[in-house]
Amino acid sequence: MIPRSHRLLPATQAALLRRVIRLEITTVVLMAAVTTMMALVAGQSQAMKTAWIEDLLSLVPPISFLVAARFARKGPDAEYINGRARAYNVAFVVSAVALTGVGLGLVFDGLHVLVTGTRPTIGAIAIGDTLVWQGWLMMAALALSCIPPVVLGRIKLPLARELHLKSLHTDADTNKADWMTGLAGMAGVGGIALGWWWADAVAALVISGSVLRDGVFNLRHAIRDLHDARPETVERGGPDPLVDRVREAVAALDWVSDCDVRLHEEGMQLIGVLAVRPIGGTVTRERLREAEQVARATNWRVDDVTATLS
Repeated sequence: MIPRSHRLLPATQAALLRRVIRLEITTVVLMAAVTTMMALVAGQSQAMKTAWIEDLLSLVPPISFLVAARFARKGPDAEYINGRARAYNVAFVVSAVALTGVGLGLVFDGLHVLVTGTRPTIGAIAIGDTLVWQGWLMMAALALSCIPPVVLGRIKLPLARELHLKSLHTDADTNKADWMTGLAGMAGVGGIALGWWWADAVAALVISGSVLRDGVFNLRHAIRDLHDARPETVERGGPDPLVDRVREAVAALDWVSDCDVRLHEEGMQLIGVLAVRPIGGTVTRERLREAEQVARATNWRVDDVTATLS
């Protein structure tokens, strides 16, 4: 079987993708440092433990994206005859599964601590000749842990929209969960300082609930994409308007009466069929190729489309 022809990204989008790859490498380095810092000061606080696990989890989306990007750039060959664009869909699923699984585990752990009434113990450490309550170090670490994800998430969102990378958008969602985790964790440790033993477990549940919600939301949409469902916006908030633009562009041809478009997502690209209803009945192959070219010219994301008679 002949492999599908490989269509390279336009120069602008290729440059943006290279920027995303560098950004994801930076994310792995920074979040690995944050995770190490959190592990060193976690102590017995449930909120700190949950925050540490959530920070560790935040490494999954950028790593899976980097693996997908390396795999996808190879293009079609004798084994992967349709190309490797779905590597980004797989990265989307991996990130969503990680969020959902860890979210479930953390919710169960937090509920167990709250129901059993387990009271966290936060001791003191000696710094020189001074004893310092370890909770202050925890809160300082949590505050510092909020900075990288806030900055990284804000940078990733517009890039995810420009390249229509749902796996990158999920990564930005994870970064948002990271800094929210830091704030909730600070509230939990602060509650312990005030004598509210339950505040730590409640803060952990707030963090866990946020992780689980994001995981379930992203997993549902990742699965529907693998089932070739109707294309959606990168925010998963509604139908992708590009589908209607393709239909309108093809329907505007002087020999076309109407056009039905059946497209699905493969990574950043849209693939599918144009069901064309011509004016007058029969139509030449050259005109069907014209419809395909018009569809591809609509946007760089429209890749492999086949025009047929409706």
